[in-house]
Amino acid sequence: MSSSSHGFPPRKLPASQSGLRAGANSQDGQKYILVTGSNKGIGRAICQKLLEEHDDVSVFLCSRDVQRGQDAVKDIEKQVAKGKGRLTMIPLDTGSDESVQEAVGIVKQYTDSLYGIVNNAGVLLRGKVQESNNVNYFGPRRVNDAFLSMIPKGGRIVNIASASGPIFVSGCPDPALCQKLSQPWTIQGGLDELDEIASEPTHCRNGDSYGFSKALVSAYTWLLAKDHPDLVINAVTPGYINTDMTQGMGASNPPSKGAVPPVWLLMSQDLESVPTGRYYGSDCKRSPLDCYRGPGDPVYEGPDGK
Repeated sequence: MSSSSHGFPPRKLPASQSGLRAGANSQDGQKYILVTGSNKGIGRAICQKLLEEHDDVSVFLCSRDVQRGQDAVKDIEKQVAKGKGRLTMIPLDTGSDESVQEAVGIVKQYTDSLYGIVNNAGVLLRGKVQESNNVNYFGPRRVNDAFLSMIPKGGRIVNIASASGPIFVSGCPDPALCQKLSQPWTIQGGLDELDEIASEPTHCRNGDSYGFSKALVSAYTWLLAKDHPDLVINAVTPGYINTDMTQGMGASNPPSKGAVPPVWLLMSQDLESVPTGRYYGSDCKRSPLDCYRGPGDPVYEGPDGK
């Protein structure tokens, strides 16, 4: 499989030529954005929305399944004619260290600079805490750690969380864990301590492995933003969207609706003037980490931590 079978042609630019602005390639002025888990569902809708609405954006559509990823590229290009040449597929399994490192090498054939990352890949595994956390929590950790050096000042990271995270925290029977996940600034050991929490299945006492993993993602977002104050890093729930993951569970909103808040976090200038490390609801409003806030409910105005 050739990495350039679809999308913009590979090129390797010297570091000195990268970045007229955050993640922009100085030769073509494009902002390069990487979206994981994007051969279908919300991830695919994010790729399509970016190409439809932002002519200065080129997208890396990441897929664990190569054929499905290539098919997604073809389908999107049919629907968004102006997107042709701005979309390419990257093989990427966020649950594998080796796959993530291989993806870095492929991306660097196209550009030395990323404007942003959307960590969308996820799984819904009931009761399988370690397997769930490997993809939903450690997946974004792997991707961000691998690609962070390619994101210049002002670049953005969007971690796809879920309302299941705050719901997990609100029902968590462990007060100490509840405090850490709802107030990440109290995690004295930083990311190392959060990794330890994620690696211990007994922390998920109520069996909600998905909610646990997404609560970890939101806490991780705050810690990552603290470590990288020059970047715009936030988490968001796309809402209750009808995808393969939620099939038969009553979700009715289309993936196109779920793409709205992540793309807003990626592209809105409003985010340049407010603290980062926040968690946003599907209505693009700030939300708490310890209880559910529905679309249209009062905006959360609590502390941003220390």
